[in-house]
Amino acid sequence: MSNASPVPGRLQGILVATDLSARCDRALDRAVQLSMQWQVPLHVVHVAPRDAIGAWSAVDTPASIRQRIERDVQGDVTDARIHVEQGEPAEVILDVARRQRCDLVVLGDASETSGRRLLGSTVDIVVRSSPASVLVVKQRPRGAYRRVLVGTDLTPESRHGLDTAASLFPDAALTLLHALDIPYESLWLDPARRADLVRLEMATIEEFVAQAQLPADLRRRMQRLVEHGHPESMLRKHALEHDSDLTVIGAFRRGLAFHLLVGGTTRRIVQVAPNDVLVVRAPAQPGSRRPEDTGLA
Repeated sequence: MSNASPVPGRLQGILVATDLSARCDRALDRAVQLSMQWQVPLHVVHVAPRDAIGAWSAVDTPASIRQRIERDVQGDVTDARIHVEQGEPAEVILDVARRQRCDLVVLGDASETSGRRLLGSTVDIVVRSSPASVLVVKQRPRGAYRRVLVGTDLTPESRHGLDTAASLFPDAALTLLHALDIPYESLWLDPARRADLVRLEMATIEEFVAQAQLPADLRRRMQRLVEHGHPESMLRKHALEHDSDLTVIGAFRRGLAFHLLVGGTTRRIVQVAPNDVLVVRAPAQPGSRRPEDTGLA
């Protein structure tokens, strides 16, 4: 770990969940890479669901599962802390993250694979409910993140996402993208008005960036973009066209009724992004609801 970069001030530990499937290997490899890069403790959790028939078989015992995980991380992180537990996957993951004071939960994306334990509803619940930030890994790790796309809706929560991205990935090429969905845009927005609107939007972006906690060098070289369309579509389009390896979005807290009625932009972005997605949880404000009572907008 001698070549690792300094530990980010807000990050104390990483928790990665694995069901020992090939898909989760990508998440495990990324968590190991980040643990080494930032020199922070790594926790690995495997959950056997309570309702599974013969949750602990003669082959897959807690001891044998621990050995398999130790073998996977051996030579990379020598002091990884392994947790083999039984229960509902999402509940156990969140409980271990809280107990171990982990700031980042890493999950493998298996939305295209059926029959897995750590996918679909589990990922959705963790992304929506976790008090810590969540990284959903889709791509095979090929070194540190180099091209980071940060989505913003100009809220304080998305500014926190930008600040976090700058802190965690100071050497990456950052692009800040604000996507604005304008209903019936083609019917009333002529070229002249469109140009005026873009200038206004760019001025707003500059004001937003001015209030962010960014190093001067990163502030100068960070690309700013404004796109008209659904945020998830614009982020996906840019990530594909520019080969971004990470999309960062700031998550904010709303009442559960809001989440159910309006739907979750965060959830849609996580689903359609072609690259890894880091959902940065904004710090809880005094008097805010408990994490289990809130959802992501």
